[in-house]
Amino acid sequence: MLYRVKQFLRAITAKLTEDDYRFINFYLNERERQLFYSLSKSEQYHSINVARCVLETSIKEGCYDIILIKAALLHDIGKIDSGLNPITKSIMVILDKIFSQKLKKLKRIKFIRAYYDHPKIALDYLGNKKNYLAFLIENHHNYNINDRKLKLLQRADCKN
Repeated sequence: MLYRVKQFLRAITAKLTEDDYRFINFYLNERERQLFYSLSKSEQYHSINVARCVLETSIKEGCYDIILIKAALLHDIGKIDSGLNPITKSIMVILDKIFSQKLKKLKRIKFIRAYYDHPKIALDYLGNKKNYLAFLIENHHNYNINDRKLKLLQRADCKN
């Protein structure tokens, strides 16, 4: 529970630094940066933290891959224009714990659909390309796939 409180406080105070902008410019091309900057500031901040964690861990584990860092930066682009913000996201986390199955039936509500389906929605933003970047983003909440780099992304996402 304390982790979620810290996560909420980080989200509402999120601010990018010059170092963050350099990091983004290094790893993302112009189109990818457009997608990244379409995210809310809190999601941008979260994604940068995920990407930095992925970078550090992938180097330690000997599986550094620029596509993996891109995926970390872009993994939540399915939340663009979703209506999710730190407050609605916090409410969704709580309601999901209590009413998960009933809540999933309300996916016609934009922010509920984005909460559950943002990995699939992201494919639309990526142009429905079938490549490793799309695979990582689409499956970043699918814990049944045994892919080393995907597992690394998932751990970093959960941690941040």
